[in-house]
Amino acid sequence: MIRHPAFASLGCVVALLAGAWLAPVPARAAAKAFPAAVSPARARADVPRVVVTGAMRRYARTRYALYFAGTFYGWALLWGALASGVSARLRAWAERITRRRLGQVAAYYGALTALLAAAQFPLAWYGGFWMERQYGLSGQSGAAWLGDWAKGTLVDYAVTVPVLALALWLIERSPRRWSAWLWASLVPIIAFGIFLAPLIVDPLFNRFTSLPPGPLRTRIEQLAAQAGIPNAPIYVADRSRQTRTANAYVTGLGSSARIVLWDTTLKQLPDDETLGIVAHEMGHYVLKHVPWGFAETVLGLLILLPLAQRVAQRGAAYWAARGRIRGLTDMAAVPVLLLTLSVLGFLCEPISNALSRRVEHQADAYGLAATHNGPAMARAFAYFAAHDLSDPYPPPFIKFWLFTHPPIGERIDFVLGRDEPGRKSGEIRGSSKL
Repeated sequence: MIRHPAFASLGCVVALLAGAWLAPVPARAAAKAFPAAVSPARARADVPRVVVTGAMRRYARTRYALYFAGTFYGWALLWGALASGVSARLRAWAERITRRRLGQVAAYYGALTALLAAAQFPLAWYGGFWMERQYGLSGQSGAAWLGDWAKGTLVDYAVTVPVLALALWLIERSPRRWSAWLWASLVPIIAFGIFLAPLIVDPLFNRFTSLPPGPLRTRIEQLAAQAGIPNAPIYVADRSRQTRTANAYVTGLGSSARIVLWDTTLKQLPDDETLGIVAHEMGHYVLKHVPWGFAETVLGLLILLPLAQRVAQRGAAYWAARGRIRGLTDMAAVPVLLLTLSVLGFLCEPISNALSRRVEHQADAYGLAATHNGPAMARAFAYFAAHDLSDPYPPPFIKFWLFTHPPIGERIDFVLGRDEPGRKSGEIRGSSKL
């Protein structure tokens, strides 16, 4: 899994330009460091069985519904802020309390964020806290969850305010070319954000420590040395504070790049399965998927920001004609900008996620070539499906629109060298049991 700041969904158009990096790079790169192949006999050994339970189906379907309902509800709130005149009243209030433009933007967006967060809180509480506890995926207290939610909201606010102030200033100074200037300004901001996230933002939510000495660390260091990254930093995050699920990810850029294992992964998976997960993350690290993701975002924004400019200008003219805003340079027009970017980002999800699934498949291929242990990786994937209630074979539309990773059923089939998916071979079985 790759973690980097927002704006990635706006990079979808880069799919038209990214043919080169969509080639099966990891198979070639991994083969140089790990020349041995996985034998079919080994792949058939110790095959896990994923049982699709009623709880898994209900959890997955509820998650899908929450995503779409939350998206459309967010759009309705932004539209309502414009139609009701709330946005204009918040702008008038901000202009009364300070004459400084940055202060006005901070006050206006702070009030707007508070209103939107309050309106969206029931969905956030249900999806982020109550549902996770209901299905046994979290033991976090309500107070702890609320603290994390508040910190996340404040971080989003702190990051968004200067970007909004910059955007409004550019719209006022260069009405025809503001999207180009905004793109040029966002490139270093996004790069800096990816670099700083693991150093400043992530520690607000979790404690990170080096992987402790032991047999697992020794095996990981040997694997890293074989891969040509002997000094790759590997950290452990105390994610058990928030969840009982297991995972790992790669994050950061340049000297802040690192592989992070959740402590739940170390507690729940045997060493050989954990090694397969780490090898997958090493694939991201070695193949520089985070820099590629940054490039995807930059190229996507280069294409989509001019489109967003046209849509936002029409939207601003619509609301100005109804007396709700003064124009696109008006702070009250911020919901127009947010709604435009949100809709475009939503429409880009299928292409952006298709690119992500390709990258994750590359990392799986790298991990398989590095460990020569498809059964261990398959057991880890099967554990994620059963324990974390991950949908192994989602409906085609859901996979197309939402999945950033290949479905777990497909990943198991791949690492075991199956020609046909498990559903057809009978390994994926339905059950009415909870």
